[in-house]
Amino acid sequence: MTISILTIIPCGLLTLVNLGEFYLIGILNKTDGYPFGGDGPTPYFYKTAGLYSTVNLIWGLIFLTTLLLAVWTIIKGQRKNVFWFLGLTILLILGQFLHGQIRTN
Repeated sequence: MTISILTIIPCGLLTLVNLGEFYLIGILNKTDGYPFGGDGPTPYFYKTAGLYSTVNLIWGLIFLTTLLLAVWTIIKGQRKNVFWFLGLTILLILGQFLHGQIRTN
């Protein structure tokens, strides 16, 4: 049960954060306070609002897919496979962190 919670909570939160950013920037166009234009030490995807929202949409869909598959595995009672999804979740979090370190310079 603990492994299930450790898998679902981070996946769910990162799904909400990434898809929320996509909705805020990509759909509502609320860009106030964001350093778009590539000024300063920002990741490459801050070059434009469209690129930023696309990157967040992709990460959101990746985490959503992982979340749905993990929940499906938990419902099916395949406890052993939940460990794989926990590992995948950790790798995805690390991947998103590293992706955010890619600079334009």
